[in-house]
Amino acid sequence: MKAVATHFIPWLMSLTVIMRYFVIALLAHVALVIGLGLKTVVVTVLPPSARFNPEPLPPPVDSPATDPTTPYGEGILSPPNLQASDQLAKGHNASILDSSPVDDPAGIMGVIAATVATEPSVLRPASKPSSLNLGPADGLGTQPSSFSRPGGPEIVRIVGDREKRRMQPPPGTHHNPAAERAVLAALRWLKDKQREDGSWECHGGPEAGTALALLAFLGHGETVDKPEFGATVQRALEFLVSKVQPNGNVTGNMYAQALVTVALAEGYAMSGAPALRTPLERAARFIVSAQKAQKEKVMHVGGWRYSPGDSTSDLSVSGWQIMALKSAANAGVEIPQETFDKALKYVWSMYGQPGFGYDAPATAPGMTAVGILCVQFLGHGEDERVTTALRWLRDQKIEWDTLGGWAMYFLYYATQAMFQGGEPFWPKWNDQMRTMLLDRQAADGHWPLPPKSGEVQSLEKTPVYATALGALMLETYYRYLPMYEVLKKQR
Repeated sequence: MKAVATHFIPWLMSLTVIMRYFVIALLAHVALVIGLGLKTVVVTVLPPSARFNPEPLPPPVDSPATDPTTPYGEGILSPPNLQASDQLAKGHNASILDSSPVDDPAGIMGVIAATVATEPSVLRPASKPSSLNLGPADGLGTQPSSFSRPGGPEIVRIVGDREKRRMQPPPGTHHNPAAERAVLAALRWLKDKQREDGSWECHGGPEAGTALALLAFLGHGETVDKPEFGATVQRALEFLVSKVQPNGNVTGNMYAQALVTVALAEGYAMSGAPALRTPLERAARFIVSAQKAQKEKVMHVGGWRYSPGDSTSDLSVSGWQIMALKSAANAGVEIPQETFDKALKYVWSMYGQPGFGYDAPATAPGMTAVGILCVQFLGHGEDERVTTALRWLRDQKIEWDTLGGWAMYFLYYATQAMFQGGEPFWPKWNDQMRTMLLDRQAADGHWPLPPKSGEVQSLEKTPVYATALGALMLETYYRYLPMYEVLKKQR
C-alpha cells in the first residue's frame, strides 16, 4: 500500500483535471461492482437451511403467576415477560439471511425488508412522504385472498366485496345504518388518537394496541389508498413493520406477537404489498417455533403462553396464536400442517363439556368462545361438541352493567364464534350485541369498558382497546365469510 501511494498519487496528480476525475470515477465503479459481486456470492452460496430456518428458541422460563382475580389469567394486553425478552435480546436473534423469503433465492428482499424494519427514519411524521411502499401490487388490493393452505378451511376475508356485504348481509343479519355510523365514529376517534409515529397508546405496549386499532380500519375495508383513512393505515403498518425483528420476534409477549401477525397478514392479504411479506413471514415463523417449547404437562403440548419459551400453555394466548397462523396462511404464508394439528389437539385438551377452560378442562364463558372459534377455524366446526358449546354460550346472559371478567374480550370472541355458528345462534346474538354496543358508545365515538369488567383496572385509561374491539364486533359479518360458505366453495 505504501508503494502504491508513493507512485500512484504523484502519477495521478500529473494528469489533467479531467483525466483525474475520470480515473477516480472508474476506480469507484470498479470497487462498487466488485462489492456487489461479493455480496451476491455470499448470499447465494448459503444452503436453504441456513437461510430459511429460524434460530432455536431460548430455554423455557418460569411462567408469570396467574391472576386469581380473573378467569383468564393475565389480560389480553398483559406486560411482556422481561426475563424472556432479555434472553431473546442476548444472542437469540437470527441473522437477516436466516429469514429471507422462500421465493427470493438470492435473499436480497430479506436484506432490504430487514433494513426497512429496523431503520428509525421509517417512523416519520404524517406530513412527510413515506418510503415504504404499502400500496397494492398487480391489482391485489381489489381482490379477495384466495390462497389454499393447510390447517382446515381458510379464514376468508372479503376485500372488494365488503361494501356489498354491508348493504346485502348474509342470512340472519340485517343492514343497520346506525351500526355503520357507529363504526365510522369509532374509526374517526381512533384516527384522532393515533400518535405521530403511527402507533396508539395502550396498556401493555403500543404494538398490541396499534395492531388492534389497525385491524378495525382493515375490517372496514380501509387501505392506504383510501382518502379518509389511508394515511392512518399507512403509518400504522409502517410502525408494525418496524417492530418485527429479523428473527420474527416483536416484543417477547406472545399476545403482541399474535396481534401484530394478524394485522400484517390482513394488510398483506388486502393489498399484496411486497413490503409486508417478509415481516409477516418472520412473525409467523416465530410463532411456529414458539409452539415447540418443551412443556411440563402433556395436555399443554401444542399450545402457547405469555413468553415464547414458557413450559406451560393457556387457551387465551393460544387462541390468538391460532388466529395469527390461520391469518398468515390465508395470506399465502406456508404454515406446517403439523403446527395446526398439534394446536387442534391442544384446544380439545381444554374441553370440559360443555365448554372450554383456561389451562385445564373446564367451562368458562370467555375460554369457551375462544375454544369454539379455534375449532371452527381449524376445520371442525361441525363437531357435535362445538354445537353443544354454542348452545351453552348462547344461553349466557350478556348485560353491559353486569358483565365481569374480561368482558370485551369475551364479547369479541363470542361474536365471531356465534357468527361462524350461523343459525340459530347468530341472529339472536347479533341483535343483542349490536343494541348493547350502540347504546353504550360515547358521543365522541369511543367505547368505555363495562363497569364491572376485570379490564377496567388496567385498560380504562387507554380506551383504544375497547373501541377497536367494539368496531371489530360490528364489522364481523362483512369482515369474514361464514364457515358454511367457505366449506361450500371448497367442495
